[in-house]
Amino acid sequence: MSLDYSKQKLLVVGAGIGQMPLIHKAMAKGIHVTVVTVKGDYPAIEVADDCWFIDIYDRDAIVEKAREEGITAVISDQNDLMMPTVAYIAEKLGLPGNRFDQVMSYCDKNTYRDNCDKLGNPVPKHIAVFDENMDLGSIEFPLPWIVKPSDSQSSIGVKRVDDLESAKEAIRFALAKSKTHSAIVEEFFKGKEIVCEGFIVDGKYHLLSFADRKYFDRDDVLIPCQTLFPSNITKTLLDQVVSCEEKMADYIHPSFAIVHSEYLINEETDEIRVVESALRGGGVYISSHLIPLATGLDINELVLSLALGEDVDHEAFFASKQQKASGYVCFYLPEGTITKISGVEEVTALPYVKMVALVNIKVGLETEPMTFKGSRKGPLLVCGEDREDLEKKILQIQDMLKIEVTAPDGSIKGIIWQ
Repeated sequence: MSLDYSKQKLLVVGAGIGQMPLIHKAMAKGIHVTVVTVKGDYPAIEVADDCWFIDIYDRDAIVEKAREEGITAVISDQNDLMMPTVAYIAEKLGLPGNRFDQVMSYCDKNTYRDNCDKLGNPVPKHIAVFDENMDLGSIEFPLPWIVKPSDSQSSIGVKRVDDLESAKEAIRFALAKSKTHSAIVEEFFKGKEIVCEGFIVDGKYHLLSFADRKYFDRDDVLIPCQTLFPSNITKTLLDQVVSCEEKMADYIHPSFAIVHSEYLINEETDEIRVVESALRGGGVYISSHLIPLATGLDINELVLSLALGEDVDHEAFFASKQQKASGYVCFYLPEGTITKISGVEEVTALPYVKMVALVNIKVGLETEPMTFKGSRKGPLLVCGEDREDLEKKILQIQDMLKIEVTAPDGSIKGIIWQ
């Protein structure tokens, strides 16, 4: 018996750009969509049928409102901060979804690393931090360290430290960016970053695809400039990653979820380390656009169906996976004033370019420094037949799109792609 979508009331936690693909899918089916968010310039506020202005951390208030309004499903994507609230609402109202503790087992970095230690999944040596005045001499692994909040995202609050003098400030900064005033200090592991996208149903892990991640050549920030599917890493190393993902999925046993994980791989030593994982799709349109382009699998459609309680043949769904290529490309601009832009229409018209997101880029604007992921420019979403074809197309785009910036000293500079 098919579901009567007109009787469904879907609650979407968050109203940012990451929620828009799910909202559009639900509304196209005739589902009534409500978003819950704080006030702000968020695109879903104007698009959804209803909007509740409630802080996503005021979870009991949201549950009470959802019960009053007869909400039948709750969902979100592409944002770590939303997922615990989604789980809390689903658990309290008995809706399809995961338990709060299951989501926190992934989203909280300290908890996740502790679970990795229990399972034998390789993670960087680490220590939880709750006090900026902690004794740094008690940390047993050597510098350099990576310091980050235990519950943030988008590289917010993340710093590399090479000496004890800068460590205290980095810890203070990370704690200030944490909602729970908790941070993590971990060893720096040298390796190439890969992204692992999967889907869990009843504790069983299904691999979607791997991607290679490239970073801007900056010492002051750790911000990706490209994420490209599929990865060029050897199958032997990728199989090790899948084994880690399967063990964690079986241990936590989520009901259903997209799972986004990030690993560092040292191809010289054949060592791997898990650095991040969360029960949500990858941001920058990874789950909504790049995975469908690279695999042929519409995972947003699947997670929406499962959240609605529909009976889905997920084994047949995963069996239809294809192997193509896709990726996002971001950039930043030097300091100064934008004086010329060209090539936007030509790039947008290319059949293999699926999105050109150039927000707040126009002649006359002053550029801002890139300090976290959200301050990058783009993305541009690109697809190809395979990885080699994808990279050729990216080079063509970079050659076509030109943005000139007049620096304070009068010199003319262009886009910084890497």
